[in-house]
Amino acid sequence: MKKSQLSDKQLEEILGQMPKIKDHRDSRDIYQNIAHRVEKRKKMPAWVIPGAALAAVLFLAFILSPGLLGVNQSSHESMDRNSATGAESSMEMDTAARDDSANEKSTGEQENTFMAESADGEQKKADFAALDQADPYDGLISIYAEEVDTETTELLTYAIPDQQVMTVVPVTVTIPKQEGKSWIDSYTETMPMLKEEEWGLTEYYPMDASWSYDEAKKALTMDVKQTHPYQYGSAANVIFVDSMTQNFSQAGIDKMVLTTESKPGIDMGNYGAMKELPINTGTSNRRAYLFLPVEGMPNPYLVPTKEQHKTIGEAFLQMIKGDEIGYLSPSLPDSFKLAQTEQNEDKVLEITLDEDTTLDESFLPNLEAILMTASEFDYSGVRFTNANIDQLGPFNLNEVLPLPLAPNKKNIN
Repeated sequence: MKKSQLSDKQLEEILGQMPKIKDHRDSRDIYQNIAHRVEKRKKMPAWVIPGAALAAVLFLAFILSPGLLGVNQSSHESMDRNSATGAESSMEMDTAARDDSANEKSTGEQENTFMAESADGEQKKADFAALDQADPYDGLISIYAEEVDTETTELLTYAIPDQQVMTVVPVTVTIPKQEGKSWIDSYTETMPMLKEEEWGLTEYYPMDASWSYDEAKKALTMDVKQTHPYQYGSAANVIFVDSMTQNFSQAGIDKMVLTTESKPGIDMGNYGAMKELPINTGTSNRRAYLFLPVEGMPNPYLVPTKEQHKTIGEAFLQMIKGDEIGYLSPSLPDSFKLAQTEQNEDKVLEITLDEDTTLDESFLPNLEAILMTASEFDYSGVRFTNANIDQLGPFNLNEVLPLPLAPNKKNIN
C-alpha cells in the first residue's frame, strides 16, 4: 500500500472532525474495568501493546488515506480544471477582444477611407462648381457684356488723373440700378466711393461742386466755389477739361454749363473765364488706346489718345508707336503685322494677320487694346484670320470677339 503523505497535524485535524464518543457509564464501573484490564495487561507480553497500537494506527490510515487522497486529488484536479478552464476562457476573451478590436479598427479604417473619399469627392464637386461659376472675364482690363446684367447694373466711368498728372485714365465701376434715381445723381453720389490712390492714381473725386441736369436741353450744370482748385496751373486746367469731356461724352450730354456760386462762368486760369464746355460734338472719337503701366497693378491701364484717326489702320500704327512724347507705352508689339483689315456687312472688323505674326498668352492685354480701339470706330466685333492659336483667355479666335463696354474696370465694394 502506498504510504500516506499526511502529516501528524493533518491527521489530528481529520480525527478532530470525526464524531465525538461519550461514555455514559458510572465512573466506579469504569475504574473497576480499567483496573481489571491493567491486571490483564501485566500478564500480556511487552511487545503486544505497541504492536496492537501500531496496527490500529495503520488500520485507521488505511481506511482514511484513500478517501483523503481521492478528495485531495479531486480538489487538485478540480483546481487544475478550473485553472485550465479559466485560462481557456481568458484566452477566448482575449482572442474575442482582439477580434473585436481588429474589427473595430478595420471598420474605423473603412469608415475613415469612406469619409476621406467622400470628402475628396465633395471637394472635387466644389472645385468643378467653382469653375462653372467662375467669371472667365475676371482679371481682364475692360468690362464686357458677358459679365454684367445691364438691366440691373449701371456702369459709371470716371476720368482720373495719373500719379504724375500727365494724363487722365478712364476707370469704370458698377453699381446696382435704383429705380427713380437719375444717372447724374448716381454718378455724383458714387464719387466719394472711388479709391484713386489704391488704384495707383491721383485722388480727384469727389469734386467740390454741386450738379444739376436739364434733360430737355441735355445740359449739365456744374457750380463751384470761388476758391475751386481747377483754376491753378495749366496742368489743372487741362486735366479738368479732359476729365469732364471724357466723363460725360457717352452720357448723352451735349454741354456743361459752368457757374461760380450761381454766377455764370468759372475762372480757368490760362483758359480764362469759361461759361460752357462742349461735350458731345456728334462725331465718333476714333481714338487709339495705349498702355499706361502703373507699379503694383497687374495690368496696364488702357488710355485713349487725344488724337483722332480716320481709319482703324492709322490707329493701329499709333498703337505700335506709342504717344508723341513717349509717356504712354505702345499697346501693340513691333512684331504685330497685319496683312489686311476690312469690314464685313455685319460691321465686324476682319483682321488678317501676316504669316510672321505669332500670338501667345502674353498678347492678351494687346488684344484688349485692339478690341477697345475697335469700339471707337463703331465696329460690332472683331474676327481674326490666320492666327496661330485658337484661344486667348476667354476669347475664341475662331469666332467673332465681343467688344468691351468700358475700359479699366475696378471694384468699389
